[in-house]
Amino acid sequence: MSKNFRNSYLQTLSYSSLGEYDRALDFFQQQLTISRKIGDRQGEGIALVNTGAIRLKLEQYPECLTNNQTALEIFREIGDRTNEAGALKNLAELHQASGDVEVAQQYCHQALELVTELGIPLAEECQKLKKELEKRGTAAGK
Repeated sequence: MSKNFRNSYLQTLSYSSLGEYDRALDFFQQQLTISRKIGDRQGEGIALVNTGAIRLKLEQYPECLTNNQTALEIFREIGDRTNEAGALKNLAELHQASGDVEVAQQYCHQALELVTELGIPLAEECQKLKKELEKRGTAAGK
C-alpha cells in the first residue's frame, strides 16, 4: 500500500468513526474500482468488507450482506484467512443486527474458530460477540 493510499485510508477510517459515512463510502468505492481495475483481489475484498461495515452502521442490510458475502468468497478464493475471519465476524454482526440470532451464531462460531487457530487479535471481539449472541439466544428461548 503506498504512503498516500495508506494516509487516505486512515483518513477514511476517521470519517467513519466521526459518522461521516458518505465520505467513507466514497473512498471505499474508489478503492474497490481501482482494485478491480488492477486485478488486486485482496484490495477488492478489503474494500468490500469496509463498505459492508459502513452499510451495517447505516442499517443498509441487503447491501451489507452482498458486500460481505462477496468479500468472504474472495478471501477464501485467495487464501486470505485473516480477512476471511473479519468477513465472517461482520456477517455475524449483520445477522445479529437484523435479528437472525441463529445465523449470527453460525458465522460467529466460524470466525471464532478461525481467529483462535490463527492467533489474531480479532479473537477478543469474536468472544464478546459470541457472549452477546448467547444472551440473545437464551432470551429468545433458544
